[in-house]
Amino acid sequence: MKIKIELDNDVRLVWPTPIFNRAYPNTSDMNTRLLEIVHQKEQEDKGTTKSIVSGWHSTEDVHTWHYPEVERLLEFISEAVTELTKLSTGVADENMSANSTYIAWANILRKGGYHKAHTHPGCTWSGVYYIESGLDDSIDVLEDAGSIEFFDPRHGVEMVPTPGNPFGQRIGFTAENGRLLCFPAWLRHTVNPYMGKRERVSIAFNVRIEKFETFD
Repeated sequence: MKIKIELDNDVRLVWPTPIFNRAYPNTSDMNTRLLEIVHQKEQEDKGTTKSIVSGWHSTEDVHTWHYPEVERLLEFISEAVTELTKLSTGVADENMSANSTYIAWANILRKGGYHKAHTHPGCTWSGVYYIESGLDDSIDVLEDAGSIEFFDPRHGVEMVPTPGNPFGQRIGFTAENGRLLCFPAWLRHTVNPYMGKRERVSIAFNVRIEKFETFD
């Protein structure tokens, strides 16, 4: 079905923003190996800065790393992109085809590290997979654990108070090992300062979809 929400009492919700949010089970061994790979790559790659502050951002070549664990992660990403594209088009996956280009990179945040607010121009979908959240019971997960937050994309919605204060609010997701988020690349987001003692390690990605076609 397409993105269309009809409510009772002649009310319709418009301009919804989909976010894929799935915790994949049985990823412990996979994440352990991915963590080893990322640490190895950090020793070989000085990385780039981009939106990251006080952390390491690999070059954007994770999708080319030839490891079974990376290939499995690419399968997760493909599932997320398929679900979002089915929603945005209203077409079942067996009735559509497209050329999809994947770009992925690794991130390591250490204490005090964060990502500045940004978008991902030129792409269709973006997302992140959490290898190591770094969370423990001593961390305030709402403020200090490096949670990702998304901004309401509608201009000026906070200008006039609305009963219930439903507009202009940020939506946050706490990092969790094995969880994958995927969202429109234009959706502005940030990662709050991470204050844990361990590392917070993730793999982020962009997907560009071209030559989209549907058929019976």
